[in-house]
Amino acid sequence: MPSLKHIIRFTTDAGALEKILRLLQSIAQILAAFAVTNEELKLWLGLRMQFSLGRRYFRFFKFLDCFSKGYEAFYNADGIGGILLVGKWTCLGGYMLLESSTILDVLGVWPAPWAQLCVIEGHRFWFYSLLFSIGWCMMQLFAADGNDTPVVEKSVGPSAEKRPTAVIRKKEQIIARRVLVRRLLTDVFDLFIPGHVTGWIVTALATVGLASIVSTLLASKEIWDSLKDK
Repeated sequence: MPSLKHIIRFTTDAGALEKILRLLQSIAQILAAFAVTNEELKLWLGLRMQFSLGRRYFRFFKFLDCFSKGYEAFYNADGIGGILLVGKWTCLGGYMLLESSTILDVLGVWPAPWAQLCVIEGHRFWFYSLLFSIGWCMMQLFAADGNDTPVVEKSVGPSAEKRPTAVIRKKEQIIARRVLVRRLLTDVFDLFIPGHVTGWIVTALATVGLASIVSTLLASKEIWDSLKDK
């Protein structure tokens, strides 16, 4: 049973609020797909646009964080994993930058003829970023499967015997694997969104909304766990 402080911490966290708006946006998109009249369609599409616009404020400077992580991965990570991380964060930063550049057009303050092109190209960058992220998660899962050797440490006591810490190690591996699987599933379901916008994945609007709901809930679980009471 979550505590009241945990709930308050989650509902006031910037990342969690963005996910809540994303969930509402996805629900509005599904309702728009099943709208019967033009009035209902206009209502749900309008709500989806407002929720999407609200999320943009939280992500306006997110491209700086993405490029920073890509820079760190370039210098600190190595091998195929490093290449995948650099590709993931660089492409995601490109998507965020192009999205932020069109905010005045979305607000109707400064209509730009190139805004739609930025949206499409940005989603292509997001699609590439998700592919890099999926590849990295799968590589980490395969590496974790091949690293199941228990650790042995000296016990404290007069006997000074060595005892295996396989139980502790196994629990840590299970937790780490769950996190990786959750991130992998999140990326797979997210792939439907830029795939639909770019036309690379042909699917219905309701299907994209459902995939967005699933990925949002999975990503929110990670934020929820990180904000647990210490």
